Amino acid sequence: MGTLRQSLFTGAVCLLVAGAAAAQETPRGLVEVHDSERGGFWGALGFGAGGEAFDLRDGLGYSGDLYRPTVSLRLGGTPNRYLRLGGEILGWIDDQGNRTNSITSVLFISQLYPAPSTGLYLKGGLGLGRNEVDFDDGFGVGDTGFAGLLGAGWEVRVGRRWYLNPAVDVVEHRYTGRGGDRYRERIVNFGIGVLFQSGGRPLP
Repeated sequence: MGTLRQSLFTGAVCLLVAGAAAAQETPRGLVEVHDSERGGFWGALGFGAGGEAFDLRDGLGYSGDLYRPTVSLRLGGTPNRYLRLGGEILGWIDDQGNRTNSITSVLFISQLYPAPSTGLYLKGGLGLGRNEVDFDDGFGVGDTGFAGLLGAGWEVRVGRRWYLNPAVDVVEHRYTGRGGDRYRERIVNFGIGVLFQSGGRPLP
């Protein structure tokens, strides 16, 4: 949990600094806000509700979903108006008094915009996942495995460089436990975020 908090805090500070720097640019008169081409650095901070389920590979399939808060941070660059590339940290947190269960995904992601002017995108990611149980006395246990993500979202422009970003993501982790048994976990995340973009230009 300490590493997750530190990573999210550092990334959020970078995003706020970049936004403040862009806000200090000298305006060139009143400009009507249009959909813009994507370009430059981008970053997004999001919050949501994630339904966690596990499958112990015992033939019974996935368990019922347990919904808990999620937080995500994405940072990256924009090769062209059809594509964003970057990294994402997504954390699911279940606080149960004297212990905290957490599931963390660290992913390389790509977002494809098949119709750029609409703001709709399809998203995919690969990386590492970790589940962990931390107790108040400092003891903790967990497993690390592979993680994959599929999702979709919509960027709704609300300012020259700012967007609201509702999204749905499905993340699956595959683990080998300490006893050698294989199992997997899944999170279906419904989130809303704020995205900042440093570059791009208005469409004609």
